[in-house]
This record gives sequence, C-alpha cells and structure tokens, in this order.
Amino acid sequence: MDVVKATPGDLAAVLTWLEREYAEDGEGFWCNRGIIERALELGDLWVIRRDDDAVAVQVGDYAPDIVSVRKDCRRQGLGDALFAASLQRAMDDNVNVLSIECSPRSSWTFWQRHGFGRFGDVSEWGKITARRILPRSFDLPAGMPTADVVIGFYPEAATYGCDPIPPIAAHRVRGSRINDGTVMLERRIIGLCDDEPEGKDLAVKIEVDGEVRCFCKAKYEEAEEAGITRDWKGGAFYIDAVEPAET
Repeated sequence: MDVVKATPGDLAAVLTWLEREYAEDGEGFWCNRGIIERALELGDLWVIRRDDDAVAVQVGDYAPDIVSVRKDCRRQGLGDALFAASLQRAMDDNVNVLSIECSPRSSWTFWQRHGFGRFGDVSEWGKITARRILPRSFDLPAGMPTADVVIGFYPEAATYGCDPIPPIAAHRVRGSRINDGTVMLERRIIGLCDDEPEGKDLAVKIEVDGEVRCFCKAKYEEAEEAGITRDWKGGAFYIDAVEPAET
C-alpha cells in the first residue's frame, strides 16, 4: 500500500466520503474538514489510494492529528500502513517522540497495539493522551577506554540551588572515549519536555565517571556544548555523545 502526499483531487474524494459517512452515522471527521483542508495547504496530508480514489487519510507527517479510513475499506490494514509510513518518516527525520490524543476514545486499542503508552491524565474519564518514544542504539568503537555516564532530567527548580530535588528520569549508560575526548554513548538518551511538572523548562545533569559535565536548563548553550540537542518536532531533548569540556 503506497502512502503518498494528497492532491486536491484526493482531498475532494476524502471530503465526499467523510460527509456521506457523517450523514449516515453521525460520526467521523467531517466536522474537522477545515483542519483537513489546511493540511493539504501545509503539505502534511497523506492518503492511500485504491483505483485512483483516496480511501484512507492522515493529517500530520509524524504523530497524526487525524486518521480515517473509508468505511468499506476498514479492517484491511490501511490504518497500519499509514502509521508505518509516518513512523518511517519520523525515524528518517530524527524525531524522537510521537505524541497523540486518542479521539474517539475507542481508537486507543489501535494505538496501544502500535506501541503507544498513556501519559498525562490517566483517569478513566479523562482524555486519552499517549506517546511512543523512538529509541536509537549505536555500535561503540572497539578498543577505546570506557566511561560510565549518568544523565538525569530534572524540574527547572532543581537548578535553583535550594533543597535537592530528585530527577524526573535518570539514565545510566555505557560510553566509549574517543581520541578527542568525546564520550560516545551506546544508546540515545531522550528527555521529554512535557514531563516538567510545572510546565517550565526541563533541566539536565550530565555526569561522566562521577564528574559533573553540566547541570542547567536543557535549552541553555552550556547544555548544547555538552552534547544536548533539541528535537523541536518531537518535543524532546536528546544526547548521543558527551562533548569534552573546553580547557
């Protein structure tokens, strides 16, 4: 099943069956047609065609805002194909986190099957928000000295110098020291921006063999110089290698 960028003709076909299904069942994404139309203008509307007709649609290059399959084509793997294509685009474009809101709520089982876990409000009657983290692993160069690296992500308040605050998440990872002093990590470490409990800036602490390389807001230049990169598309920070401190 080829997933392709939509054309104006695809949009017209999608809106036709969305309107028809809404008239028949009172359900579907016809009420979101404005979002779908704008997605064509923005270039992030994707479809699957059969006999030159668009029968499945997705809004969003990575984590979808809307996914719908024409009623007579459901349970044939088209939704799986749309997700597989968006997952590949995310991996190719170095996106680290896919975040969604499940609407209708009945779609949760589909996303759960594709590796998403709930976060945020997980009460029975709250909206279902879910995400999937996209890990990367790396082959370390052989014969290099090893390093023990601990990377913690903290609330912003942890940088204020008051009482110690535990990390939101802490990762211990093996690294290899290469000749210029850089420590390459065996896997990517990812910090999620929306895990900051008060909605402030996420902080990061990097330790190499017990020595603190940096402890500051992850968006600061000091963190970038230590190896932290911001993933604007996925709403995260990540690090593949700890850069040596300037001497």
